[in-house]
Amino acid sequence: MIIGFDGRLANDIHKVGSGQFCFELLKAIPPLLNDDKLVIYLDNPPQSFFPLKEEKNIEIKILKKKKYWTQTVLPRELKSNPPDIFYSPSLQTPFWGKCIKSCTIFDIAYYDFPNEFTFSGRLKAKLQLNLAIRTNQLFITISDSSRKSILELFPQIENKLHRVYLGVSNKVTRTSKEKQQETREKYGLVEPFILYLGRIQPRKNIIRLIEAYEELCDTHPEIVHHLVIVGSLGWLYEPILNKIKNSKYTEKIHYLGYLENEEEKIALISSASVLVLISLWEGFGLPIIEAMNCETPVLASNCSSIPEIVGDSGLLVNPYDVTDIAQNLCTLLTNENIRAQLSFKGKERAKLFTWENTAMGILDILRNHIIS
Repeated sequence: MIIGFDGRLANDIHKVGSGQFCFELLKAIPPLLNDDKLVIYLDNPPQSFFPLKEEKNIEIKILKKKKYWTQTVLPRELKSNPPDIFYSPSLQTPFWGKCIKSCTIFDIAYYDFPNEFTFSGRLKAKLQLNLAIRTNQLFITISDSSRKSILELFPQIENKLHRVYLGVSNKVTRTSKEKQQETREKYGLVEPFILYLGRIQPRKNIIRLIEAYEELCDTHPEIVHHLVIVGSLGWLYEPILNKIKNSKYTEKIHYLGYLENEEEKIALISSASVLVLISLWEGFGLPIIEAMNCETPVLASNCSSIPEIVGDSGLLVNPYDVTDIAQNLCTLLTNENIRAQLSFKGKERAKLFTWENTAMGILDILRNHIIS
């Protein structure tokens, strides 16, 4: 079987979300190919960090970069040299092409939470999704929660939509005390801290996190923890940055931006007292598994996909209830027994989520579709 694969997202230095998914998937696939061949399509030469090089059953095709590449350049290649099946790690798939096409639908939050997106962002996402539904024969999503939401809108793809959980890199594991200290010193983090990791955008609920942190500081002045926020700017980020700037505890809130250095990111996760992900929704919530693998306790939302990922290995809160968030933060920061239990449970649960399992699941789905 020849599998065509859009690898552009793995060639981008700012890999978040679907980019990280693409990168890790390409790293995990080669040992599982057996007699299959992987053809990777790019619109630029591979960067130094690109996860694969050409070998016997891996080919990298660099196609001319052009506007609307997915609908202009790529279809011509799929027509002249069709693989048995084409897979996109995002919604971007060509309308044309003489092969079976498949894509990834992470979530459809732009339908469920329209006010959390810009008009243009919402319109673009809906157009991409509807085009993908019409032009693909096979679909991958990343949680049961996402699958349920998708099928409520598009019940006609029920037999074509498959769930495969994401994984965590084996490099994401608790780092040494020395590396933790080195990273904290670099970013001026003297006090213990609470960590948020993800994009800076409304759905991540960062404003309520800051309000809960303020309530925590007001009601428990003995807690000396700072709040550290890490992530690239998404859409509608200005109110979030203004909230950080105007908080009465602004000197205790550190926004570090996007960390390109993966080792530093892992060191921050490892040294955090708790990782908080109280999003209004998540297709999966990868930082949760990364924190669990680093033995860092997790505080997360009780909605969307998050409960099925966390299980009983973290504390779940109502993401709309600032007091609930603050009280559970206090519990995690002050109760050593609960922290120890969640650290152990989290490390064990993280073993279920590996990129090898993700790659194997997707390959099996592609192969079975070809056979059937």
